[in-house]
Parts: sequence; structure tokens; C-alpha cells
Amino acid sequence: MIVSASMQGSASLSALSQSGLDPLFWEPQLLGAESAWWGHVPFAHWLISQAQPSTVVELGTHNGVSYAAFCEAVLRNKLQSKCFAIDTWEGDPHAGQYGEEVHAALQEFHEPRYGAFSKLIRSTFDEALSLFSDQTIDVLHIDGLHTYEAVKHDFESWLPKVSSRGVILFHDI
Repeated sequence: MIVSASMQGSASLSALSQSGLDPLFWEPQLLGAESAWWGHVPFAHWLISQAQPSTVVELGTHNGVSYAAFCEAVLRNKLQSKCFAIDTWEGDPHAGQYGEEVHAALQEFHEPRYGAFSKLIRSTFDEALSLFSDQTIDVLHIDGLHTYEAVKHDFESWLPKVSSRGVILFHDI
């Protein structure tokens, strides 16, 4: 079969209009926050839409751009997911040190929109391990201290908590 250039263009446009790709075009709700995650927000929306996780955990949330994207996808898809952001909201050598205003701003945005299914947990990652049973996390986003040793520790510590259908995301690798 010979396919003309105009037919190929039609097929490409048709592929982009499939409803499974709709999350790629959703507008983020948490705007104005500084983050290296802005380019990944469409992927976060799509991933949650496709994975339909029971539990989402983010290790290292800072301003909340990635976490808000995960929560927004849960909300828009009307999923029964539970979401947890774990951070001390004090900063680290890579993110820099910051004050209470970062956590307060995120909480003010988060609570009215996502508070019914999501919690911001002020804790170290190791302290929060006991809050989760093994094999219960379907999406785990690791975005803590960006040293090899720290990321390896977070991965090895949290891996038993990830379900058999789980997805693990690493930021800045």
C-alpha cells in the first residue's frame, strides 16, 4: 500500500487526539512555584492516569510542583488514590535552606484542593518508612538529596514498600 504524505499527517494527528493522551494537555494548577519539574508535569498527569495507583508517595517535595501534578491527576481522574508528600521542608545542600514560608504556601494551596486524599508529612524519609506497609506503594517519586549515597539509601530503604505493579521515579539522575 502506498501512503501519501497527507495521509501520514492525518494518521499522526489522529494519534495525538486519542483520549489516553488528554492528560498531557491538562493545565497545571500550582503555578508560579520555582521547580525543575515543570517540563515533566504532563508526564506526571499521564503516568497517574495510566497507572491508576492506590498509593502515591513523593520523597522530597519542596515547592510541590511534581506532587501537585500527581494529585491533580488523581483528582481529575476521580481515583480513590491516597497521596503522601514527605519532606522536612527545611531544605538541603542541593535545594538550599529555606524557611517555613515554603511549607506554608504549599499547605495553603494543597489543603482545599487535595486535602481529602492527600497528606503533607513533615518528616525525614527514614522516619516515615514505618507509616507504610510493604508492597503498598504504586508510584514512588524519589527526589531527595542528590548524592549517589543518599539516593541509593532512599531506593534501598523504600523498595520493599513498592507494590509488584509499582513505578519508581528518580529526579536528577
